[in-house]
Amino acid sequence: MQQQPPATALTDERIVFLALWVSDLEKSAAFYRDSLGVAVHEGFNEPVGDPWIDGRHFELSWREGAYFHFALFPVRQGRQVTSGAEVGFSVDDVDAKHERLVATGVEVVHEPKTWKGLRTARYRDLDGNVVSFTQRL
Repeated sequence: MQQQPPATALTDERIVFLALWVSDLEKSAAFYRDSLGVAVHEGFNEPVGDPWIDGRHFELSWREGAYFHFALFPVRQGRQVTSGAEVGFSVDDVDAKHERLVATGVEVVHEPKTWKGLRTARYRDLDGNVVSFTQRL
């Protein structure tokens, strides 16, 4: 039986940020934007001495509903390329998205599949991460 959190625990804790550390910032941004259709745009955080987030990167934030921020950062000293992670995006039509991605030569991990009211397909990015696109049926 799964335990319920104590009544005093915060119940709105959820993920709000995902950063991928990429081997080539320009190529990765172009891949996510132009090949995958994820509308990342260039961002810049003023240097404040934070090696995690200072400087140039590419980003996309969802501000309607539950806030979420996605970012691509160049590998920096002391960091490793993010590889083997999986990031997923919601789309209206997985099959149409799949056709576009195949036409642009994106590596397919698995073709669109339906499971539990969702239709999902997965692809590989330039650093070996898996990018999924999911449609609610």
